[in-house]
Amino acid sequence: MAFLRRTFLYSLVAAAAAVHGTASAAWPERPVHIVVPYAAGGFTDILARLVGTKLSERLGQPVVVENKPGASTMLGAEAVARSAPDGYTLLMATTSTLSTNPLMFRKMPYKVADFQPVALTGLTPFVLVAHPSVAVNDAAGLVAYARANPGKLNFAMLGPGSSTHLVDEMLRSQAKVDIRDIPYKGSGPANNDLLAGHVQLNFDAVSTAIPRIRSGHLKGLGITSETRSPLLPNVPTFKESGLPQMVAYSWYGLMAPAGTPGAVVEQLNRSVNEVLKMPEVQAQLESNGASAPTLNARQFADLIQEHTRTWERVIKPLNIQLD
Repeated sequence: MAFLRRTFLYSLVAAAAAVHGTASAAWPERPVHIVVPYAAGGFTDILARLVGTKLSERLGQPVVVENKPGASTMLGAEAVARSAPDGYTLLMATTSTLSTNPLMFRKMPYKVADFQPVALTGLTPFVLVAHPSVAVNDAAGLVAYARANPGKLNFAMLGPGSSTHLVDEMLRSQAKVDIRDIPYKGSGPANNDLLAGHVQLNFDAVSTAIPRIRSGHLKGLGITSETRSPLLPNVPTFKESGLPQMVAYSWYGLMAPAGTPGAVVEQLNRSVNEVLKMPEVQAQLESNGASAPTLNARQFADLIQEHTRTWERVIKPLNIQLD
């Protein structure tokens, strides 16, 4: 009887696997939706639409981008976490969604375990920009000046726990400097005050820093990437400036609800990586100062964990607790 029961159970498992395989092989049979947890027009949205358009051609089905901004990406993330794990609803997640929010928010409507990493779609470093009145030209000079003049320089930052705040804190910690934060409610007012010289420093995205640096309205002092950006060849990395641990990126990538069939995840990963290798897509990424290494789903999951550990070293000593 035990043998018969085992045989019967094995038959059920085999049948379920066959059905699972058939369903995966047929995927996709209808439109795929990518939820962007930000408003339209930003880099995350642009990236989702760029990848989505090309992905649609690969999959033979429409890829629809939906914007669900709010609550530091948590509104959109919750919607995807609660959706069916069938590969038809994906999230364009970011560093905030899965690397920093879980370290700072007391209550969250989702857990990291609610998601299955699918594919990395981009990495962007931060550029430290300064008003021309700041009498230094690189990060090494800034560190020396800040140490000699504690409290005389200010960062524009977009509130506690924001990416600008966390990178500010990373620099303060690693360089042992006293540079104050001036909080702003939005990037518009922060940039206006920076351009006017009311604050002296800001960590910015490469894409928005480039025109201001090239026009001379701001100076580029350092970049948090491993190597110099080809778009800003005269801006040294922090590693070159004597701060080897000052390496930081924002990551962007597609996530599926946990439990999504492995065959679907693999197909999506393969298709997204093929899209990212297209010359026109690479050109668009590069114009925004982004890169997209080819990673499988497991490697992408490892990258998320690595970035989470990086930000945990910054956040934990600060004891940031957000509601």
